[in-house]
Amino acid sequence: MLRSFAFSIALFATIARAEDKPSAELDGTYELREFTENGRGSDEKDKVSTVTFKDGLMSVKLASREDSAKFSIDATKKPAAINFKPTTAEAKTTLGIWKIEKGELTIIFSKTGPRPADFRGTGEGVVKLVMARATPPKKDK
Repeated sequence: MLRSFAFSIALFATIARAEDKPSAELDGTYELREFTENGRGSDEKDKVSTVTFKDGLMSVKLASREDSAKFSIDATKKPAAINFKPTTAEAKTTLGIWKIEKGELTIIFSKTGPRPADFRGTGEGVVKLVMARATPPKKDK
């Protein structure tokens, strides 16, 4: 019994570390490089100034306003999962996937459907964001 309990604690600690590291890895401000919706380019890219991830909150600065959403990730999933919950009470959680490759953060999410399974960014209601880090995350001293 004690051995089983210790194994559960060790497994939980390993999973928690796997989930914590990517969150810090996402922290920073990004410039949007690509925005597609339903597999096609969109003029929405021109409206976005920056996207910032910090302490579980994503903020999108647009020309006329700023939107924000809480986010959570699960890097143990393949592909890594990200969930967005807008800060407005009536909004529902949006399901997505993410990766960092060659210095760019790619996020694919579905506005209305299930979590996307790949990084093609195609399908009805599917949005693809490709961002380059504008400012590095601040290191704790």
